[in-house]
Amino acid sequence: MKTLQNLMSVLLISALSFTSCNKAEDVEVVQKVEVELNNKQMQNEKNPQDHEGALHNTFLDFFSKSFDGTKEMNQDKLIKLYSEFHTSQKIAFGDEQIKGYKKLFETYDMMAMGRPIPVLPPSLCRWFPAICDLLSPSPTFPFGLPVGLLNEDNGGTSTERTLKFIEQIKVNEAKLIADKSLSEEKRKALLSQHAVARYSAGYWHNVNAIHKSKSPYFEPFQSEDIQAICHTCDVVGADAAGAAVGALVGGVGAGPGAGIASGAVVLEKAWNWFWN
Repeated sequence: MKTLQNLMSVLLISALSFTSCNKAEDVEVVQKVEVELNNKQMQNEKNPQDHEGALHNTFLDFFSKSFDGTKEMNQDKLIKLYSEFHTSQKIAFGDEQIKGYKKLFETYDMMAMGRPIPVLPPSLCRWFPAICDLLSPSPTFPFGLPVGLLNEDNGGTSTERTLKFIEQIKVNEAKLIADKSLSEEKRKALLSQHAVARYSAGYWHNVNAIHKSKSPYFEPFQSEDIQAICHTCDVVGADAAGAAVGALVGGVGAGPGAGIASGAVVLEKAWNWFWN
């Protein structure tokens, strides 16, 4: 009888242990589930430049259907691409836009956009006095935005990190909107920068964690040639920088202007980029 009781005790303990392990495994699986983010989760209707972020993501979708990683890109092809995009979105495209985009490409070339570490040459500050106030890179927060929150070293899922980043951007936007000391030019550029950063973070999260090989951006994004602590941080930072510059260049929209900046960074090893 005692032997039977002992056996039952062993079986009960084993069953509890098995159940406990299963529950732990279930919790772990739940923690690792990634969720696709939609525009509603990326948007901030309180930001009057929010549409620039949405337009940025639309441009990236358009761009993904147009690029060919086996051929190099040049300014003429980029101008043609932008002309087609503007037409598809029913946005004016004429001499002002052509001049603006050429100035944008020249600016990106000076910033070394598409190279591992973008720079801010002194001439850029002379061309656009507001730009050096907006783009203040540091090792932790490139381009004045908390992109370091997207680093996987911070733990959690990509979904959690991206949503946390988006919420922090909204906090910053509220301060920008309330700040009476900013000129309208700087406010517009900064709000465009933040709007694009939100949508960019959501877009690249979806590429990396959800769409994966179904996205034409995924393979070059994962390239072993790209040596970066947080490549997502680099790309979102490039998007934000492009948005700020695009907002300050006449005839160029912050969203589309930022889109080509992130395209350059993502495809830096797949394409031989020539801004001029």
